[in-house]
Amino acid sequence: MVHLIGSLCLRRSAALLALFFATAAAAADQIVLNNGDRITGTIDSADAGKLIIDSPIAGKITVDLKDVKTLSTDGPIKVLFNDGSVLDQRLAEGPAGEFTTAPGGNLPRQTFPISKVGKINPPPVVWTGSVVVNGLLLQGDTTAEQLGASINLQRRSDFDRIDAGAAYLFGEQKVNGVQSTTADNWNARGEYDYFFTKRFFGYGNARVEKDRIEHLDLRLTPGVGVGYQMFEQPDFNLNFSGGLSWIYEDYSNLSSPNENISVRLAYHIDKTLWDSRVKLFNDVVYFPSVQNVNDYLVLSTTGLHLAITKTMFSELKAEIDYDSHPAPMSHRTDAKYILGVGWTF
Repeated sequence: MVHLIGSLCLRRSAALLALFFATAAAAADQIVLNNGDRITGTIDSADAGKLIIDSPIAGKITVDLKDVKTLSTDGPIKVLFNDGSVLDQRLAEGPAGEFTTAPGGNLPRQTFPISKVGKINPPPVVWTGSVVVNGLLLQGDTTAEQLGASINLQRRSDFDRIDAGAAYLFGEQKVNGVQSTTADNWNARGEYDYFFTKRFFGYGNARVEKDRIEHLDLRLTPGVGVGYQMFEQPDFNLNFSGGLSWIYEDYSNLSSPNENISVRLAYHIDKTLWDSRVKLFNDVVYFPSVQNVNDYLVLSTTGLHLAITKTMFSELKAEIDYDSHPAPMSHRTDAKYILGVGWTF
């Protein structure tokens, strides 16, 4: 009798266990591979042609999207397509190479090709940036003081990019009892890029600056154009851009400001080395005037970051600007060599 009761209890437990796993499988996400295999779990994400599904038995599994025949989800999931459209709805299995929207969502039943999927559950867009401070103090026959600061902000989504920043530098020195200002300049810049494809983008930007030592009361350079992102990787970035800019320069020792329309040609490159401890960067912008090719302006920044901690770094950079037609009593070349310490966020 005891044996019979134990057998009945064992069978009931096995049945309940089988029902539990069947219910769990029915309530989970599922992908079907081209070879007929099914993987059940929770679809974590998809990016760069790879899909990650978290299986309760095998853990996180990565598969190529091109190997996925169809898929389904237990609840709404965010799908970002290559053309920029977004779908946020529960999915159901579809024909080979496709999936459909499940009933009960915002959209009626529709079929979408898996080959057009760019990302699934893309990470939220966040702002990143850095703050850098620099200073100089000399004591002796010659005394000198210099203090500067800069801030840079970036935001990158799948379809656009914002890059902005500002900087200020002030310095004084005293030689044989005569005190003079050696640096007093600031600048602010901003650019918005919209990506028509993964690499080709259009931009609008503007830069405004003032340099009292160079008699520059105001320089304004707004412009528009197009660019090409040749490489965009965590350790290497390279892009080129070209367009038109309006250049407005107001000098304190000139009676009237200078204005002209210029071509704008630019590139940016940065490379991270040695396990992200060193980052090299270079930016060059060339403004040849449309009215006079002998009238041009070149702005360049070259430097390196050396990581001190995870968020703290030292920075050495050279800012060299060349103006073919400067104001009277001003030099064509204006060079600044700046050493500072910064923090990323």
